[in-house]
Amino acid sequence: MTEDEARQVELVRAIELEDRDGLLFTREDRDQADARARVAVGGGTGRRADARFVAARADFATTRIATRHPGIAGLLEKGRWTRWLAILLPLVALAAGLLANEFGTAKRLDLLAVPLLGTIAWNLLVYLWLAGTALTGRGHVSAVPLADLAGRANHAGRREFEAGTPIDRAALAFRRRWAALTAPLASARTARTLHLGAALFAAGLIAGIYGRALVTEYRAGWESTFLSAPAVHALLSTVLGPASALTGVAIPGVPGIEAMRWTGPQAGALGGGVNAGPWIHLYTVTMAALVIVPRLALTAWQGARALRLARTLPVAGRDNFYVRRLLRASGGRAGAVRVTPYAAKPGEETRRRLASALRAALGDSAEVRFDEDVAYGAEDGWLAAHPPAPDDDYHVLLFTLAATPEAENHGALARQIADALRRDHPGTVLAAIIDESGYRAHFAGQAGLEERVAQRLAAWRAVLGEAGVTPLGIDLSDSPDGDLAQKIERGLLPDAEMRR
Repeated sequence: MTEDEARQVELVRAIELEDRDGLLFTREDRDQADARARVAVGGGTGRRADARFVAARADFATTRIATRHPGIAGLLEKGRWTRWLAILLPLVALAAGLLANEFGTAKRLDLLAVPLLGTIAWNLLVYLWLAGTALTGRGHVSAVPLADLAGRANHAGRREFEAGTPIDRAALAFRRRWAALTAPLASARTARTLHLGAALFAAGLIAGIYGRALVTEYRAGWESTFLSAPAVHALLSTVLGPASALTGVAIPGVPGIEAMRWTGPQAGALGGGVNAGPWIHLYTVTMAALVIVPRLALTAWQGARALRLARTLPVAGRDNFYVRRLLRASGGRAGAVRVTPYAAKPGEETRRRLASALRAALGDSAEVRFDEDVAYGAEDGWLAAHPPAPDDDYHVLLFTLAATPEAENHGALARQIADALRRDHPGTVLAAIIDESGYRAHFAGQAGLEERVAQRLAAWRAVLGEAGVTPLGIDLSDSPDGDLAQKIERGLLPDAEMRR
């Protein structure tokens, strides 16, 4: 998706996840958004059609919500400060380079001047750092706080919504997620600006020297508290040697360098320095080769990278539960639920009631399929032969309350499936249903039944909780279908992000 589309999608996602009661974006709004998006897709299928549906729906939703909450428009705007800084910083760098007057009032070019050698040294250090971050892959991680800071700067001084309200919480959630999502893009744009600024600073530095040298004769020499003439000769030969070989401008030997020393008892015969023209040429070629050209190349690369990222910004896809629920509204694939009975043998009527309740909770077109009953103790072999399916929205483990939960069997099965889903299919929700029907039937009429049921459910929660699963205890034989569906909807969707 483009950056604008992704911004709308993520903003609507944050609002819908926070707006559990449908006050900001009502059920009617959502139905209209789905209908408009279906028209926009025109019956197409596939990943592109899915992306168009989600984007078209978000476009309608943001327009509708913005009519009621004008602050939404501010969240959809691109950063003002970041755009201005991308222009101003390079211009300031160019001006700084032009105004850097290392000649001083004595009309002298110090061959060891910090603006010249310092600029070259700083850029070489930057190249080493870039190589290091490229090898370690830590550049994007450090860009997250940068993107967050840019977002805060863009909204500084503005409070779009009343604090603590659902839309304010949605706005905060959106900003946090957007900062993380656009961290690579922010990194590319920042790098582009900094590289261009560095190139223009060096260009301004050289242009300033040439500009002043056109109307004034400057003398080149050096002075140092600690460096001797041989050390200075070695330093200049290292830095300017390649430029000397390229241009044919010779670097004097140690006696020549010694003669160019300006001050002190060891001042050379040419204490007044020499004409600075050849040295200016050497520094110009060196600066161009080590700073200007590489930095402009990096600017172009980061600019192309930022352009590519802005056109193909990754947003939540089918592996995200929210998106999959939206896509079901597009008339595409229905929701899929896989039920795995373990050490339980649900009868046909139980299966029918459970399937009916799942369809009522997740949509009439939801596909519900049952695995063969998994025998007690056979979980390892079964899981190896029946790995989680990629298109499942839910994987429901069906246990019976009559069984005593055991960590090495019931818990192990839940943990292994949870690990597999987390690793291979993070969009699938793992849930567990504890069928109370058999247990209740066996102890029907006995005193303390509810207390014993509560104790057993607590034991199941303790065992399955290690896999991150909160089991839902229900009587699959007794509750009316409508009540059963409501219980499953409330209990099967433990994460607020999955409610809508």
